[in-house]
Amino acid sequence: MKKYFYTVIFMMALLPALNANDLIGKAEKAYDSKKYKEAIDSYEQLLKEGYKSYQLYYNLGNACYRNNDVGKAIYYYELARKIEPNDEDISINLAKANARTIDKIESHENFFISAVKTNVLSSFSTTTWAWFTIFSLGLAAVLFFIFINSYNITFKRISFIASMVLMITFFVTYFLGYSAMKAKYENKFAIILSKDVKIMNEPTLSGSSKFNLHEGTKIRVVESNGDWLLIKLDNGNEGWLKMLDVGII
Repeated sequence: MKKYFYTVIFMMALLPALNANDLIGKAEKAYDSKKYKEAIDSYEQLLKEGYKSYQLYYNLGNACYRNNDVGKAIYYYELARKIEPNDEDISINLAKANARTIDKIESHENFFISAVKTNVLSSFSTTTWAWFTIFSLGLAAVLFFIFINSYNITFKRISFIASMVLMITFFVTYFLGYSAMKAKYENKFAIILSKDVKIMNEPTLSGSSKFNLHEGTKIRVVESNGDWLLIKLDNGNEGWLKMLDVGII
């Protein structure tokens, strides 16, 4: 009886994995057969069951792109890039999908500065930035200790200069890591998923429309009010839209 009980427990633990493999197989087969809607359904079922990975988001983005769901494709590519920011395939496919969006919004911020800042902060995860900070500070402390206790003039000079360089590195990486963490947790972005969305001047359908946005456009979420979100564009324009029309990154 005890043996049978353990067997049942093992099978119950194994069932979710078997179901996941079955859904992955169905999704891949549907994608290869160009049945992109079926592939999307299988991948989305995996998400509902709690499976999350950049490969899953990437594959789902590809299926949506092939199915001409540009907004959803961009949304899932962005989720994949959030997990794996340095993956080249994700960046290439995201750029292709963004090229198909209708809204071309000019930023008030200098493009070069904005691009450099975004690329630098997203080059590493916040954990990696933290390790850079700890490593540079620790090595600077070791070299400074050598400088204090060494009797060799040349060695003292080298260790002192190296420790100062590493201290500067510490402050730079600390600042970049803090900025990356702040951007990750305080700046919330979303992707328009609906084909055409009216941006209202207040969080109610009885308000007046300020402008329209289309699927795939990336927006900054400022605040929420019930089922409504106050959003802001790179050009400074603000307005309200329904939460159902976007996917939060």
